[in-house]
Amino acid sequence: MTEATTAPKAKKAKAKPAAKKSAPKAAAKKVQTPIELAQGIITELTRTNFEETVETAKAVMKSGDIRAAIELQNEFIRAAVKRNIDAAREINEIAVSAVREATAPYTAKFTDAFEKLRAA
Repeated sequence: MTEATTAPKAKKAKAKPAAKKSAPKAAAKKVQTPIELAQGIITELTRTNFEETVETAKAVMKSGDIRAAIELQNEFIRAAVKRNIDAAREINEIAVSAVREATAPYTAKFTDAFEKLRAA
C-alpha cells in the first residue's frame, strides 16, 4: 500500500486554551474614563475571540473526525459565550458606576428639594 491509499488516522485535536485575558487596568499616572475602560474591554474581547476562532478552526481541520470536530466547536462556543457575557457584565458595571457618579450631585439636590416640599 502507498501513502495515498492508506486511511488517515482519526486523531482528536485539542484547541489550545487561551490565557485568560481581562480588561486593561487603569494606569497609575493616567486615570481612564469609563469610555476608555469599555473600549479596552471590547478591544481585548475582540482580539481574544479572533485568536480563539483561528485556533479552534485549525484544531477542527486537524481533528480528522467529525465527532472530535463538533466537540471542539462546542467547547469554543461555550467558552466564547462565557467570555462575552463576562465582558458585558464588566461594561455594565462601568456604565452603572459612571451614571451614579455623574448624577450624584443632582440626586442629592433633588432629594433635599423633595424633602423640603414634603415637609411643607
